[in-house]
Amino acid sequence: MTEIGVSPPNRLTPKTSKAGEFYIQGQNQHAKGNSQAAIAAYSKSISLNSQYAPAFKSRGLAYFDVGNKEGAIADYNQALRLNPNDAETYNNRGNARASLGDQQNAITDYNEAIRLANNYAQAYNNRGNARATQGHKNGALADYTQAIRIDQNYAVAYNNRGNTYASQGDQQKAIADYNQAIRLNPNFAPAFNNRGNAFAATGDKRSALQDLQRAAAILDKEGNKELYQQVMKNIEELGR
Repeated sequence: MTEIGVSPPNRLTPKTSKAGEFYIQGQNQHAKGNSQAAIAAYSKSISLNSQYAPAFKSRGLAYFDVGNKEGAIADYNQALRLNPNDAETYNNRGNARASLGDQQNAITDYNEAIRLANNYAQAYNNRGNARATQGHKNGALADYTQAIRIDQNYAVAYNNRGNTYASQGDQQKAIADYNQAIRLNPNFAPAFNNRGNAFAATGDKRSALQDLQRAAAILDKEGNKELYQQVMKNIEELGR
């Protein structure tokens, strides 16, 4: 799982420029989940100040949210041209590249994010994802472990490390990591699903079914139909 954050809206001050006002408007819309309205506001901000790096960076996030990965990368490129020392933008561009299957350039971006901010837990987690996708499991484990060392409450990193342990056949270590992820986030449906799969791999079908049913209930409540269907398929396969 990749983590992508939206910066909290800034407060409007009397000295805020017109471009700044549209930027803050965009942040407010983005925080509400109105990505298209956010894009419109960020675009207006950029039209008023073409050197406004935060607007390019934030519009990139909004483009990513609506599935326009190329547009996101183009905006991150502009943001980095204006502010080449922004670790978060390198991380975000890495996420966009990884989502397009360009793991190697994503790793290059995560490397740069980590160079600029060596305690950047999300960048380690995301580089771990890219390395895992490439099949570099030991490198992925090292990155997830570093992310957890930086942030001991990082449920997503525990879940991802668990997935890597499971892919190596080490179900007990995987289950231990899923336990931690669930302890930190009791409504973390993917961790319940993944722990259920790990239990199934050890032959503990009863525990597996309990976890998969819990994952399905959370996803159904959240309205996440795609992942819900995936979990229901896992439950069906467990019964065979």
